[in-house]
Amino acid sequence: MKRKSFLLQLVLAASMLFSTVTYAAEKAVVRDIPIGGSGQMEMVGTVEPTLLSVTMPTFVPFNISNSLSTQNKVVSPRIPVKNNSNVPVSVDVAYTAVDLSKLENATWSDNGTVGPNQIAIGLKQEEEKDVMPTDLSQTRWLKDNQTQNMNVMLLDINQEGAMYVVGTLGARVSENAAFSVTPTFVVSRTSGEN
Repeated sequence: MKRKSFLLQLVLAASMLFSTVTYAAEKAVVRDIPIGGSGQMEMVGTVEPTLLSVTMPTFVPFNISNSLSTQNKVVSPRIPVKNNSNVPVSVDVAYTAVDLSKLENATWSDNGTVGPNQIAIGLKQEEEKDVMPTDLSQTRWLKDNQTQNMNVMLLDINQEGAMYVVGTLGARVSENAAFSVTPTFVVSRTSGEN
C-alpha cells in the first residue's frame, strides 16, 4: 500500500509540475535574475513560407546589325517580366554562356566598348512602354562565360516590368552568322521596393 501511495504522490507531483510549466508558457511573467544567477525565457518565432515566382520568356531571338542608325545595334522583342510573389524580388544574372564559334575572329566585350572585331550584348530595363531603346545608357553588360552577380531588375509584389536585349558590334564583325548568348537568371527576395 505504501508503494502505491508513493507512486500516486509522484504522478501528482509530476502533473503539477507540467501544469505549472504550461501555465507559465501562456502567461507573461517578469522577474529579476540576480548577477551570477540563471533563468529561462521562452521565445516564440513564426515561420512565414514564401514561394518566389517570376514569369519571363525562356527564348528571345534578336538581330544585330551595323546598318542601324542608332547607338543600339540590336533589334529584340520586349521581354516581359512579372513578379507573381507576395514579396519584392530581385532579378539578377548569375552567369552568361556565350558561343561566338560561328563568328570568325570575333571576340566579346564585357563593358560595351567594342573594337573592330568585338561584340557586346547587354540587358536594359524598359524606359518607355513598348519602345525599343535606341541608346546604350544604363545597359547592364553581360560577361562571357564567367560568374557575375548583376542585378537587372527589382520588382515589387505582383509588379510587371520589361527589358530589352541591346548591344553593339565592331565594323569587321560578320553580320551573316549566328551566335548565342544564354544568361542564367536568379530570383531572390529583396527587402526594399524599387
